[in-house]
Amino acid sequence: MKKQIIAFAGLLAGAMMVTSCAQDRLDFEQHGVMEVDKTYAEADDMTAQQLIANVYVRVKYLMMGDWGVHYIATTSAKTAECWPGGSGPNDGADYLRMAMMVDDEENAAYKEMYSRLYQIIYKCNMIVDKLNDGSDERKRVIAEAKAWRAWAMMRLTQLWGSAPLVEHVLDGINYSFYPGNSDPEENWKWIMQQFDEAQAVLPSKSGLGGQKAIGGRWTKEACYAYMAQGYMWRNDYENAKIELAKVINSGKYELWTKTATMGPSSYGTNMQLNKSKNAKTWMDGSESYEYLTLYRAEADFCDEFLLELDIDGDATTIENTEPYWFRAYMNWRYDEINKPGNLTPQDGWGFVTPTRSFGMAFAKHDGNSVRRRANIATYSEVYHDFPYENVDVRGVMSSPLYGNEGYFRMKYYDHLDDAEPNRYASGNSKGNMTNFPLMRYADVLLMYAEACCMSGEGTANITGLEALNKVRQRAGLTPAPALDMDNEEYGIKAERRFELWLDDCDRYVDLIRWGDYKDFITTTDETSSDAGNGVGPHWAVDCAWLIGLKDETVRTDDPTDLSNYEVRYDPQSTRGTWNDRLYLWPFPYAELTQNPNLVQNPGW
Repeated sequence: MKKQIIAFAGLLAGAMMVTSCAQDRLDFEQHGVMEVDKTYAEADDMTAQQLIANVYVRVKYLMMGDWGVHYIATTSAKTAECWPGGSGPNDGADYLRMAMMVDDEENAAYKEMYSRLYQIIYKCNMIVDKLNDGSDERKRVIAEAKAWRAWAMMRLTQLWGSAPLVEHVLDGINYSFYPGNSDPEENWKWIMQQFDEAQAVLPSKSGLGGQKAIGGRWTKEACYAYMAQGYMWRNDYENAKIELAKVINSGKYELWTKTATMGPSSYGTNMQLNKSKNAKTWMDGSESYEYLTLYRAEADFCDEFLLELDIDGDATTIENTEPYWFRAYMNWRYDEINKPGNLTPQDGWGFVTPTRSFGMAFAKHDGNSVRRRANIATYSEVYHDFPYENVDVRGVMSSPLYGNEGYFRMKYYDHLDDAEPNRYASGNSKGNMTNFPLMRYADVLLMYAEACCMSGEGTANITGLEALNKVRQRAGLTPAPALDMDNEEYGIKAERRFELWLDDCDRYVDLIRWGDYKDFITTTDETSSDAGNGVGPHWAVDCAWLIGLKDETVRTDDPTDLSNYEVRYDPQSTRGTWNDRLYLWPFPYAELTQNPNLVQNPGW
């Protein structure tokens, strides 16, 4: 009979050491029940792989969510480029309060993100401190743990500033259960050291097409890219260029360029099955709606992804709540809009919907590009170009769609053909196999273009302008004539805004490090919203309801033309005013009450 050891996971900054839930249990075949320290000290390669796999699963829970607060929703609410969404103003209230600038240290979204990041660090510290390094595989596992804890500490430092640096397992003897605030500069030195030590051990993929052999695990190049991200935060463009050039010059990464349409030519097994079941009423999608398939299952382990969370290959990550709740959370709201025929029957809760100002900005910048359509669709496209099981049952229902002004999020769309066919055929809708990318080559290219723009050319085998134009060309745009940060048509800030939308917390971090956050978040007039700048007058103070098309026979080709959309705004509350405290997140109240050495960030 198999025995289980419960791994201890804690809220480290709060000095709480608690037993983890069932998903955190590590199953050791034939090992019996041992003391935890002995397990690490005597671990073989298989046990070491189980230990680091548990870290990857914990990152999945942070990024993709289980039942609780979600990382994407939290960081997007802070950028004001997505409505929190849900069923109404009382759904996702934590996000709404953040968006309105009236949140406080008791907001559950802050607490969830903070504790989950430290849980990752705890599990990594257990590996680094206690796992024996008696084989190359165990050395690799230790290096991966160093990379993950550096990644988590990077986010904690960017979001909270003086977040406690927890370098070791807290034992109450050598390392206090109650770590105090850290100097952010010391945090950054440690983060960079961890990435550097990790890359010295970790492998590189063999070349183009070699990522699948490694899976979603860390590589040297992923460490280089995240080190560069850290340097960019600190405006150290010279060192950023050095790390980015290592990735670019390796020749092992390239942008994904495959596209698909909404029409029959792109229908896979599940779509054909769905179409056959509804042959008499089925409405085919449009072949002219062409979009980039970067966030589809076919792109898993592609040459653009430097680091991704592997959803396939482990049955528990399909059956348990981790991917189920993420897909339910991000799916369109099925009780307010008729489900397109290429969308899974998974629950749809309708969170994280593009605002009018963001949709307008994207549409003005990209037009009908394959990148824009892969990220957001207009309601005219949704109604006229998508496939449906019934041509007469499509679009918004008689009850309006909450948190929508005419633009629909396509990123993380739960495509029916990305669900495993046998699971879908059996009626199980939890089988989406699409990986979740954390670092993409597009980000590497845009960081390099920015670093070159700010401090001159680096040592990569392409120029900064060539790096920028690689991203623009893949998006379907004309080449930029020069490097520029602020140009509305081809500036690097705009490219990062649209290319990296809802990738990790890139948009929020960019606004903070550029010093643009205050101006952006407080630009609320109608003119700026229609121009695609700022947050607009309705953001976070009105309830937006998409009623539908004024004339359903009219198909609008211009993605900036919202004249045929009927949207109702119901006044809800008053937006808070700017306070400089918003440059940092508050330490959660629960952590402050448990840790006497933790000092709250100014103003909270």
